[in-house]
Amino acid sequence: MKHFKLTTLLCLLLSSPTWALSNDTEQPIYINSDNQELDIQNNIVTFTGNVILRQGSIDIRADKVVVTRPSGQEGKETIDAYGAPATFHQLMDNGKPIDGAAKKMRYETSTEFLKMTDDAILIQEGSEIQGKVISYKIDEQKLVAESGKKKRVTTILQPNQLNQNKK
Repeated sequence: MKHFKLTTLLCLLLSSPTWALSNDTEQPIYINSDNQELDIQNNIVTFTGNVILRQGSIDIRADKVVVTRPSGQEGKETIDAYGAPATFHQLMDNGKPIDGAAKKMRYETSTEFLKMTDDAILIQEGSEIQGKVISYKIDEQKLVAESGKKKRVTTILQPNQLNQNKK
């Protein structure tokens, strides 16, 4: 789980040239929950009830978090968070926060891929992106936001961010 770079996407997503706290992914991961269930044979740990996952300035809150380690291989974990919504928060190196929420979040540590599904939203300095699905390939810095059948992708950029990028 040392490669857990969940919110690196956030710092690149919304036109602000800031970066996540550089040492977040080097910090230990702490998970607190009301309940924990371990399936040793299948390498699955399920945390339920008021789940709080912290790594450095990363803070994820969910009703349920499932950590799967296929074949027991460290560094190949899949982390699924579920909530109404599941949320996350992280500080950037400049001290400004970035926040996101979705009913489901999935992060694959080995491929550095994050997918937020169902009412996904990312917010930084008042600007936001909303969609049915927001996918981000962190190492390639490629983001895709998809609409649902009855909604379109919505992006709201605050004037102060647009003006900062012109400088």
